[in-house]
Amino acid sequence: MAGRIRRRIGLALLWLPVVASAQAVPDADAADAAFRRMRQLCAADDGRAWGVRLCGPVLLADPATRRVVADRDGVDTALERDGTVFRGRLPDDMPVANTAVEWNGRRWTMLMLPLPEEEPARSILFMHEAWHRIQAQAGLPPTHADQDHLETAQGRAALRLELRALHAAMVATRADLRQQAGSDAMTFRAWRQARFPGARAAEEALERHEGLAEYTGRLLAQDAALEAHLAEHLRRGDGLAAYARSFAYYTGPAYGALLDRAAPDWRSAWNREDGLPQLLAAASGAQPDASDAAFQLAGRRYGLAAVEAEEATRARHQAEAVAELRARLVDGPVLGVPVNGARFSFDPNRVTPLPPQGAVYGVIRVAADWGVLDVDGDGLLSSDWKRLSVAHAGARQTAAGWTGPGWVLTLAPGWELRPAAREGDWTLRRQE
Repeated sequence: MAGRIRRRIGLALLWLPVVASAQAVPDADAADAAFRRMRQLCAADDGRAWGVRLCGPVLLADPATRRVVADRDGVDTALERDGTVFRGRLPDDMPVANTAVEWNGRRWTMLMLPLPEEEPARSILFMHEAWHRIQAQAGLPPTHADQDHLETAQGRAALRLELRALHAAMVATRADLRQQAGSDAMTFRAWRQARFPGARAAEEALERHEGLAEYTGRLLAQDAALEAHLAEHLRRGDGLAAYARSFAYYTGPAYGALLDRAAPDWRSAWNREDGLPQLLAAASGAQPDASDAAFQLAGRRYGLAAVEAEEATRARHQAEAVAELRARLVDGPVLGVPVNGARFSFDPNRVTPLPPQGAVYGVIRVAADWGVLDVDGDGLLSSDWKRLSVAHAGARQTAAGWTGPGWVLTLAPGWELRPAAREGDWTLRRQE
């Protein structure tokens, strides 16, 4: 598992932290105001956070029309100048997402419209996505990590207790209380990771990617109430329906903020290998205990009995949902498309692990040489990220390709559906 976790996805993998409704592309003044705010925040940091300046090319993209406003001209193809900004349109095979993307001769920070209206959410988003553009330069390239254990009752309960302890650390008014809460959070994590082989490597991989992006966004957003807002963020995280792709947006900034207190120079001294809790334990002198006794003792401070009861109930209902997904996407007839080297965007809040086959994404878009597959009704991405499957029952051909329950396939010229090896399944092949 560790080898698969540390495989670099590179430029093909895009992230969609928020699914937003479309709006008209902003006028030049509104777009320029957003660009100026990003430059202001980048200049205020001046590379101090990670040793790399976050400033760079920026795109504002409308997912409905694929129209973009850029803060500078393209390199390969000129964009249309509009005062201080530039306008253009993304190609159909490029997903629109909050991400970093290679396009038109530049590496851009792409921000999906509509932008948040309120601060600090607006500035957090700006710096979160700016970090993704430079993360490889900072020694933290994007990696893929499965989190199957965070769909189990035990895994979820331990994570929720960890989030509650991190919340307590954020709101603590005394150093000893903050120390105790931080130690409790690390105990819940140590207990969880001791019971699920591969969990530590998986969690740390996603925290280095999305957790540090969210931490950087909050660190550089010039938020005078950073810890109070982070505490509220952690409180909301305690009620999420799915953690497999979203947990790091909560734990990453929390551990980062605690490290800022315990070891202010941690970012420059970090070897880029140790996990954030490991760094915090070393800085604070804590010794996380993975025993059942330590888990029970700490858990009673955060409502362990109620959390375990809630997760047991959820697990019973979730078992039915997973069985239905397996019936449709594993046992039933499917259309399976090759996605090795494709470009993805997805909603990390709608991911259900389905081991050993992979994970089901409630919203996912894949673009490859064969065309574009838009899914808004469950697609199974294989654990090796080489195949995406959707239910084929009820599929019908359209002028542009095919459509089925919760998905639309737009085929590139020269491609067609062909029967796959398993009877009833379909795949894509080039026309002969």
